[in-house]
Order: sequence, then structure tokens, then C-alpha cells
Amino acid sequence: MEQIKNMEQAGAASTVPTEKKNESRKREVSGKDVQAIRTFLESVGIYEADALRVSIAIADGKATAEGISADDRLALNRYLNSGTDNERLTADNAQEHRLNRVFKLLERVTEFCDKRQLVTVNKALLSIAVNATDISRAVLSLDKRLAPGQPFSGSTNGNGANK
Repeated sequence: MEQIKNMEQAGAASTVPTEKKNESRKREVSGKDVQAIRTFLESVGIYEADALRVSIAIADGKATAEGISADDRLALNRYLNSGTDNERLTADNAQEHRLNRVFKLLERVTEFCDKRQLVTVNKALLSIAVNATDISRAVLSLDKRLAPGQPFSGSTNGNGANK
């Protein structure tokens, strides 16, 4: 009887969670790590960090061009469409622009992928860049912003009375 009691006590003692184990698992971030992260983030362009994140997920096999989440596809499309002259955007020049952006993204992602992964990312990004639905959506949904240097002609009729 006493032997069973000892076994129960030993079993109960081994199942008690300890807080110290979780604390030791926390990763300490060194000053070098922080500086490297800051330097990287300062070097990326608009939407580029998200596009790199999605590209690396594709390289790692966590996503595909066909099975990409809506949020990740949006992130890629934002990157691919950024920098276009929205006033003159057509399906033809949108595709050309998107392909140029893919090549820039591939240059950046090479730092994080091996050759096999680059082939995977290349195929996926190119298929998204030339996707007719995505291009059509880009042409239709991008607001027609002013070209740099043009004066703003809002609804104030130039006098600010409608504020």
C-alpha cells in the first residue's frame, strides 16, 4: 500500500509544471541582432518586407501560388503594383511593371534561399505577376492618384471654404 502511495506522489510531482523552463526558452536578443534587424527594415522599400515574408514562405513550401492566403496574395500584389503611374496604368504596362518588380524581389530573396527554393519562388511569383485577374484588379482598383508635381485639386474649389 505504501509503495502505491509513493508511486502516486512521484507521478504527481513529475506532472507539476515549472515556470522556469518557459523562462529559459525565451530568446535573448542581442544588440547586434537588433541593429541587423533595424538595418534590414530600413533598407526595404514599401511593401517589400511583406513580399519577402511571403516569398520565403513559398520557398519553404508553406505556401504556393495557387494555395496562397488572401492576405498573402494581397501583400504580394501591393508590392507588385507599387510604384506604378496610376494615371497611365493599362493591363499591358501593369504586367510589364509587375514583372520588373518580381525580378527586384527575386534579387532580394536570394539572400534567404538556396537554388532549389529560388526556382520554386520564381515560378510562383511569375505566375502571380502575370495572373490576368490580379492585373485586371490592379488596373481597376488603383485610385487615380496625382502624378508627382501636380497641384491638388480637391473639393475645396481652391479656397478652403469647405473645410
